[in-house]
Amino acid sequence: MSNTVLRIPYGTRDILPGEARAKREIEDKIANNFLSWGYDEAVTPTFEYADTFALSGAGINEESMRFMDRNNRTLMLRSEMTTPLARMVATRLKNDKGVKRLFYIANVFRHEQTQAGRQCEFSQAGIELIGAEAPMADAEVLALAVESLKAAGLQDFLISIGHSGFLAGLMEDAKLTKKQGDFVKRMILSHNAVGLEEAAERFIPKPLKDIFRDLLYLQGGRDLLDSLEARVSNPRSLDALKNLKAIYKLAESYGVAPYLSFDLSLIRNFDYYTGMVFEAYAPQIGFNICGGGRYDHMMEAFGDPEPATGFAMGIDRIILSLRRDGRLTMDSKWDIYVAWAPGCQAKAIQKAMELRAGGKNVKVATNALTPEEAAKACAANRCEAVAYVG
Repeated sequence: MSNTVLRIPYGTRDILPGEARAKREIEDKIANNFLSWGYDEAVTPTFEYADTFALSGAGINEESMRFMDRNNRTLMLRSEMTTPLARMVATRLKNDKGVKRLFYIANVFRHEQTQAGRQCEFSQAGIELIGAEAPMADAEVLALAVESLKAAGLQDFLISIGHSGFLAGLMEDAKLTKKQGDFVKRMILSHNAVGLEEAAERFIPKPLKDIFRDLLYLQGGRDLLDSLEARVSNPRSLDALKNLKAIYKLAESYGVAPYLSFDLSLIRNFDYYTGMVFEAYAPQIGFNICGGGRYDHMMEAFGDPEPATGFAMGIDRIILSLRRDGRLTMDSKWDIYVAWAPGCQAKAIQKAMELRAGGKNVKVATNALTPEEAAKACAANRCEAVAYVG
């Protein structure tokens, strides 16, 4: 027997009974919450043509899982869900010119250095709001992210909000080359304060040196936006701050402002974001559990220009956070264990069906038992009570 037959590929994992049940229950709660906000579920193929991801801005890189079909065309396991849904809307829903609210729960695939909460195959739930560009749409997405995390069972989390236009305006004022701009972005993504200091000294004009040095520390509440307006002059950066203020005001109406904080250094690792971006963090794990933002140009790449915004939640990361917080049990339990005496199989089956019709979860003994044996079997099968048919 090959030594790989009883193993699974790197970056994948088995989801065992108990955890699988808990995962399904969390997904159902999230899906029901999406439905209550007017979002409709959509399902796309597990793999697409690699060119689709190259066109969207999601990109093809060393994390991409690619393979060839029989006609030597390059296919790719989906690395995120925004691109497939944008492609679907631009092709299958192109005659629908109204606002589209879509949600998904799906597995996505990336080559990752695996650790707790990070796998090469992982589960996401998310939404896309396509066809609306006003701050009202971004505020709805933020509020829905908060309510969805709460529906999943999380209580202690924070959402950091930034804006792609703020940094873009600063780099525009600094007249950075593409190479210099990419270096600054890498330093921000890696939270490298020393690297930003180096950039400020090497190629940032003197009037902007201080704010580039401070980029990783531009975090705070609503008053941070007011203070930044006095420090920047680029119209694009000022428009970003104005947009964030408008979104925040609407978020207050939704009652979710206590979960929000601003971080103007926040940039996400996809190139397609064009406006507000955000990430959610829980104290139990050191990486984001939810992230999203506005991506107004992706639909244009597919020949159907429409504004869009959305987010994705990491189901596996949410489960990890709940487990570390002691808020999630992996024990599967059933309501009734139906045991039966010799010759009473038919009556036992009828009893079980009656209980199931009444909403109970039921296991039935596979062989005749005495009442004493039935009590032991009930405990072994993790059932709450015995119904003995004699």
